[in-house]
Amino acid sequence: MLLRALSIATAVIAAPAVAQSGGIAVITSGSEQALQVGGTVVSRPFGAQLVDRVSVVGTYRSGPRTFHLVRGDAGGDCPARYVVVTREADGAPAATEPFGTCSKGARAEAGRTGFAVAMPATAAGGPLVRFRYDGGAMRLENAAPAAGVASSDGAAGYGARSASTCRTPTSADPATQSAVVAEFEQNYPIEYRKISTLKRTEIDTDELRATVTGLACLARWPGAEEVVPAAATPLFASKRHGPAAFALIDTIARDPLSDVNLRAAVRAFGAEMTYRVDRREPL
Repeated sequence: MLLRALSIATAVIAAPAVAQSGGIAVITSGSEQALQVGGTVVSRPFGAQLVDRVSVVGTYRSGPRTFHLVRGDAGGDCPARYVVVTREADGAPAATEPFGTCSKGARAEAGRTGFAVAMPATAAGGPLVRFRYDGGAMRLENAAPAAGVASSDGAAGYGARSASTCRTPTSADPATQSAVVAEFEQNYPIEYRKISTLKRTEIDTDELRATVTGLACLARWPGAEEVVPAAATPLFASKRHGPAAFALIDTIARDPLSDVNLRAAVRAFGAEMTYRVDRREPL
């Protein structure tokens, strides 16, 4: 995936998607809570993991599929875990394996790029990470285990990846270059594409730095010279995030500890974004 190839992260909490009506309910099945989806009962949605209470966070549409985000609350060091319930090809509802970072602050995102859930890296907070629905599972998309982000019990949490250098375009064959650019066009967060959504989108400093460096690196690739700056213009033109994005460009470009290739890419990208923001039509 693009985020793995370039080691960048674009985690973000979006405004909550509008929950759709009906279709799922929490019921009692014997001595435990279960889920009823239409006329089908999904027993023990969290499998062997014990939870004290099951609740439906929301129901969301992405293309032809309906996704139900379900939270299981429990005591101890992991107060919340999640499953996603959706109908399979045969029409039967099925739950994913439990996933999450133990945080209660999950938000769902549903749109043309699919269904994803973003949440803080640990139960206590931390950088935001994102899980995306893929082939019946929720897969961690933009983070890796990081000892610097600890949960309440001292275990490592998940920290957003940051680019320390730029992967040069010549390190990949033409087919890979095209695939990376196509991946960017598909997965660049929809929240970053418009000023209106950026106004209500939270992006912390680590995430913004990772996004800016990733954009600067990718902008040098064949086929990305126009695509990436055009996609990035709303972010840099945003009154909420633009000044910080430009400030990070300047900081990275002047940092003697940054990789020389990264500094060069960031300088060039910063000049391009200054030109585009100055000449743009009002957004």
